[in-house]
This record gives sequence, C-alpha cells and structure tokens, in this order.
Amino acid sequence: MPRDIAPLTRALDDATPGTQNDVYGVLAAWNQSIETALDRGGGSRFREIMGQYLEEVIGLVDAAATSEGIDWEFLQDCIDAYPPGVGDHRCSSVLANVVARCVIRTRIREGVEEIPDWALEYLTGVTMDEDGEWAWESAAAFGWGVGHPEITVLDQSVERAENGDESWTMGVLRHVTFADPEAGVGLLERLLKSPDVVEDLVYLDDMEQPFEQDFPAFPQYWEPQTELDYQVKIPNDVNERLLTVVGELIDPDRLRYFDDYHRFDLERAADEYGSTDHD
Repeated sequence: MPRDIAPLTRALDDATPGTQNDVYGVLAAWNQSIETALDRGGGSRFREIMGQYLEEVIGLVDAAATSEGIDWEFLQDCIDAYPPGVGDHRCSSVLANVVARCVIRTRIREGVEEIPDWALEYLTGVTMDEDGEWAWESAAAFGWGVGHPEITVLDQSVERAENGDESWTMGVLRHVTFADPEAGVGLLERLLKSPDVVEDLVYLDDMEQPFEQDFPAFPQYWEPQTELDYQVKIPNDVNERLLTVVGELIDPDRLRYFDDYHRFDLERAADEYGSTDHD
C-alpha cells in the first residue's frame, strides 16, 4: 500500500456508514493523505487518489449527515473545521458536494425557506483557487436557494457576474433554472441587461439542461432521481418569455448565426422579437 494513502485507507476500513464520529476521522485522514500525495507525487498522484477514493468518502459523509433526516448541525461542525476559501485543507471537494445535495433535498422536500442561511453562505464562499474544481462545481447548487427569505440568490449572482466572476454565475443560473425556470429566465434577463456583463449566448448553454432533464450533473456521484420526486416544469409562457428576452437583448444577426448550435429557436427569437437597434 502506498504510504501517502495509508491514513485514509485505515480510516475507511474502520468507518461504519452512518456513524458521525467516524466521519471526523475520515475527513482528517483524507486531508492528510491528499496533502501528502501532492507533496510527493504532484498533480497526477492527486488526481489518481481523487478518482479512486473521493466517491467513497463523499458517500460516508453523506450517509452520516442523512441517516435520520438531514443533520445540519453535524454538517456545520464539519464546515467549521474545514471552512471554504481558506486554502489550508483539502476537504471542500467532499463537503461542498454533501452540502449541495442537502440544499437540493431540502428545497424539494420541505421548501426553500427550510434551507439554513449558513449552508447557502458556505456555497458562496467556495472558490476554484482555494477549494478546487470539484468543490466549485458543486457550489453552484447555491442556485437552488432562489426565493430564500434571507439569502438574495439572484442579486448575488448578478453582482458576481458584474465583478468578473461570470463562470460562477453561469453554473448558478443552471441550478436556478432547475429549481425555478421562471426565475432562471428572470436572472438571464438581468444579466443580459447589465452593461458590466460580457457574455450573452454562453448563458444559454447553461439553461439547456433544465429544458431536457430534471436534475443537474453536479454534485458528482449522486443519483437524485432515485430518492427525490421532482420534475422540472416549464410552461409554454416561460419558454416564450425566454425567446423574448433573448430576441430583445441579443443582436439578431448573432442569434441567426448561432441558431444551429442551441436547442432554443434563436432564429425565431431574432425574427419575432429582435431589434434593429443593436450595434
């Protein structure tokens, strides 16, 4: 057995699924093993261990957090030990995934108002540079908090895009549209109207999935359709509103040119709603 993963494999062997006390040891061992792998083997060894063990570690944490409903207090304890955006640990790839799952579960089963404020705030604190790509992708589940009574998901998404973090907002837009298609179209409209937002058609790419399936691809290693009863429902008027927004706010010549690359009828959007006032 390679020495870099010895602490992790021992912790996994000793862990019992659903036992929270075991998870603390697994997270500590995960952090230690990943750090050692990076120091000794670099990025290739890091990716090897992630591919081999990440799913199992996520599964253990998820099982411990949900064995009797969602234990938010337990998750908060884990996050307090390994906070986002600090860059001094390797546990965000695990914790962001589990928090994202629980945010989605809670919205669907209980309503958005039951999502703890801190859980959504945690997701906004995850960064690519400090927490890694796996965590960053999962953190876009922040979008499932749209309509939350305390957390301004749409306002924060627009603000992040206007401040140059459009990639983050694109992922959030996808999740917002899964959770509330009408709100997704509204967010798209705000983004396209903002003079500080650069992209336009790229945002449409992130809205296609909710028009074709009921759940997003992230968080990883999760099959939500096996445990959640949920369907994305997109009324005709919402679909038409999307075409109206796109037609009115994007150059019609661009829409016609890229029509074949999108599932949406951009040519009709240009013909029926397009303006001749674009530069």
